[in-house]
Amino acid sequence: MARWVVPGLIFFEFQSSQSRRYRQRRPGHPVFRHSPLNYENTELYHVTKKFLTKVYGFDLFNRFSSLRGQDLLYACIAYVEKIPLVTHDKDFDPYSKDLIIIKPRDVYGTGDIPLQTGSVSVKKDDKIYTVEYEVFRDVVRLKTGQATHTDQATAKVTAKQLLREIVGSGLADKLNLGKHV
Repeated sequence: MARWVVPGLIFFEFQSSQSRRYRQRRPGHPVFRHSPLNYENTELYHVTKKFLTKVYGFDLFNRFSSLRGQDLLYACIAYVEKIPLVTHDKDFDPYSKDLIIIKPRDVYGTGDIPLQTGSVSVKKDDKIYTVEYEVFRDVVRLKTGQATHTDQATAKVTAKQLLREIVGSGLADKLNLGKHV
């Protein structure tokens, strides 16, 4: 199962960003507080002595010297754990040789012709859920918008796993992807 690996700090960062944006763009309106991360698929990353030892061993403070605060932490986690970093932040661009960086905006609306397309289905209870997917530059994207890093050879398996996750979270029913059998 695909997992979001995040430091607990990200939930506070999200709330802080929401407060700042609403203060600036929509004064007097209630602040959106629903975190976009699905807690069931989230693994909180703990900054431990073992992790810090690896960061020092890889000399990551110098390697990622232009990053600050939470961005430095995210880059270090991605590097140490060898996991993709999903971000819209251009501050990570200089480190594209050190990190696997996925920029969702690069997947959406690029105008590129998909390398591969298809559809996947998952059966749960008395419904079959089906969704189409596309593969762009090592990213698989469901037509519903969910995307993750993959290679072209495993795109169908990855798309099916993404569908399983949105079925399990209830999102697939909200999007009316299921048909009764």
